[in-house]
Amino acid sequence: MFVERTQTFQMANAKDSSGTRTKLDAALDRAVKRHGAEWERNLVSAWATLNAGELEQVCSVLGEKNNTTFMRFATRIAPAVKSKNEPLLKRAATEILGEIWE
Repeated sequence: MFVERTQTFQMANAKDSSGTRTKLDAALDRAVKRHGAEWERNLVSAWATLNAGELEQVCSVLGEKNNTTFMRFATRIAPAVKSKNEPLLKRAATEILGEIWE
């Protein structure tokens, strides 16, 4: 969504909307392959800030309809996830835009 809101994407899309969409899909797939492992490490690192008892509570509700417990902890770690992954998302978006503009 971020990429599609940029002027670079809009200009490329104005020249060739179907080609830009095809390039975007392929560029997104490549970005996920390049950066997926780092994203997961950052996510695990953020969850690891919880203590053992808290992690046990989260794990006990996974797969259940008890989103209250899960969301209580997810909300707590959200700032850490954001701070760890924001630079990654910016790098990936820059790479994607570069591929679209080619």
